[in-house]
Amino acid sequence: MAVTAAKSVMAFRVLTMAVDLCRLTTRTMNVNAGHERTSKARIIHQIQLIRGITPYFYGTADASAQY
Repeated sequence: MAVTAAKSVMAFRVLTMAVDLCRLTTRTMNVNAGHERTSKARIIHQIQLIRGITPYFYGTADASAQY
């Protein structure tokens, strides 16, 4: 049950970050240029971190094997 909840929370966070990244890329988010670069880098970094730990939730011991 806890693993299922963790997967749901992680999926929601990834979706939210993907939407934010899309808005930053298409410039529909109303921010200044410096904040835009910082936000984009932060979102990409978080997605990379989540991709790195995701295989452990699915039972794969080696995270680098799938990416």
